[in-house]
Amino acid sequence: MQIREKASTPLYRQLADTLRTRILTGSYAANAKIPSEAELQEDTGLSRSTVRKALDMLVDEGLIQKERGKGAFVASDVHSHANDLLFSSFTAMMERQGSTVTTKVVDAALSATPGGVASFLHIAAGEDAVKLTRLRYVDNEPFCVETTYLPSRFAELIDETTEGSLYQALRERFHELPGRGHKTFEVCYATPAEAFLLDVKRGDALMLVIDFVQDSDGAPLHVSKRVMRTDRAKYVEPI
Repeated sequence: MQIREKASTPLYRQLADTLRTRILTGSYAANAKIPSEAELQEDTGLSRSTVRKALDMLVDEGLIQKERGKGAFVASDVHSHANDLLFSSFTAMMERQGSTVTTKVVDAALSATPGGVASFLHIAAGEDAVKLTRLRYVDNEPFCVETTYLPSRFAELIDETTEGSLYQALRERFHELPGRGHKTFEVCYATPAEAFLLDVKRGDALMLVIDFVQDSDGAPLHVSKRVMRTDRAKYVEPI
């Protein structure tokens, strides 16, 4: 197992990335036992604490489960979690790349939905939905403006602190997980508000990524629009 000592990515993240890939590609099947901490230490030359930190990261992602005295096993519902990772939170994706993410809530309210969003959410155009607008910072620099629309059943999020992972809040508060969905990518140009928030010039080219995500039962979960700078951080979408 190749772990590069001089790579910029922390060693535990490199190991976690390698194990995650093997799980999601089926090299380690659902319910299969993965190599022990001692075996991973011997294979990679990493310390016990580094190996354990990598495994704990995969536990937090729901990909593996530890059983006292037996070791670590691939989760039985690993395919569900694979979808979770495909539409994982911006926070999780950037942290897996070794960056620190912080968030400022710009606005949170019930708001009329645009036609395309309303259609996906199975509501009438103009009907109210939860709208969260958040400014995301990567390593303390403004990186993207994220606007998320959710069905009105999530209205209590308006009064909650949503400055961390939205998916974590949905999981803990509502027992909701992302399932299937699709993404679109396009170039857009900074509006006056986006220019102010992202510290760019009005009309500067930005990247727009839109997620249309269903929950694990196939019901519409959210539509999220991320307007991102491309000059301050490397952003990699999972495939």
